[in-house]
Amino acid sequence: MTRKLAYTFFKRRLLILVHTKDAPEDAEWKEYVAAAKQWNKDIQGWLVVSEGGAPNTMQRAELDEAINLEKHQAKTAVVTVSRIARGIVTAIGWFSPGIKAFGTNQLSQALEYLGISQSEGELVANEIRRLKKDLGIVGT
Repeated sequence: MTRKLAYTFFKRRLLILVHTKDAPEDAEWKEYVAAAKQWNKDIQGWLVVSEGGAPNTMQRAELDEAINLEKHQAKTAVVTVSRIARGIVTAIGWFSPGIKAFGTNQLSQALEYLGISQSEGELVANEIRRLKKDLGIVGT
């Protein structure tokens, strides 16, 4: 199975999730949900970076059920190439004001939104590059 997502818990406060252009398989999504549930109390921010892939409705519901995402206090920044996904995130933000979409050239703004300092921003960018490399995403 070719992985379609990779994640890390940066400094035990920022959950970074990277998606390929494809939707995640159920098995890898369940692994991610289990990790998010384990780290739930310490998560201060969510950073999702996507080449276009995203969880399906059932997978999103599974994450919500595991960690009560709708009521989680942490902000979520979604950085994606997909205009459609950014539109969906914007619509979700009407009801869940803690989530905001950004284009791929707006990573620094996404990190600022999440309260990540400029000095840590490069470390986060390095983690994103590492996760993308693990997934075989090149040139981004």
